[in-house]
Amino acid sequence: MKKHYSRKLKLLKFRKRDFNGIERKIYRVLFPRKFKNEKIRLLHDFVSKNDGNTDYWYPEGLLGDFIGIIKDFSPEDIDYFFETISLWDSYHLVVIADKLLENYVKESMKYDFGIVYCRIFCRYEKFDSYYLIDNLEMAINRYDSKPDIMLLIDLTSKIHLLFNHEIIGKQQLDYNLLLIKKLQNEL
Repeated sequence: MKKHYSRKLKLLKFRKRDFNGIERKIYRVLFPRKFKNEKIRLLHDFVSKNDGNTDYWYPEGLLGDFIGIIKDFSPEDIDYFFETISLWDSYHLVVIADKLLENYVKESMKYDFGIVYCRIFCRYEKFDSYYLIDNLEMAINRYDSKPDIMLLIDLTSKIHLLFNHEIIGKQQLDYNLLLIKKLQNEL
């Protein structure tokens, strides 16, 4: 008898998850996000449309299209992106952060997207940031980023928040604090 109820419960949870996904898609269609900045709107539309196949973004295809959208970003575009970051789906932020780590993307960029990666990490959902922490140093090194003191303070706060809520361990905390101290000494 318990097995039968357990199976029904799993089926109900599965259906609820499907319903929530459909509900989000309908909401996005009925109430599309509005961006005043054309480059940010293009980026949002592109990532939203292609978020299901990110493992197959190649330089000759979708990765090249992604680069085409972001390669001429100005500081104003980046500022607008962060002003409207609350309108972005968290998964899409992870997709963007992940693609910024691609060598081909780095070779095509004028702007310091290592700083963008750090800012996404700081602004990303409270506790899900651990998805991004492992590549923080890689992003900084890849773009030879020089974060300013305010960004270093934000990074330190976010890392301590993750540690205090037991999302990351002591070793990860210490490692990232050493990275931040090294960057601070380079200022």
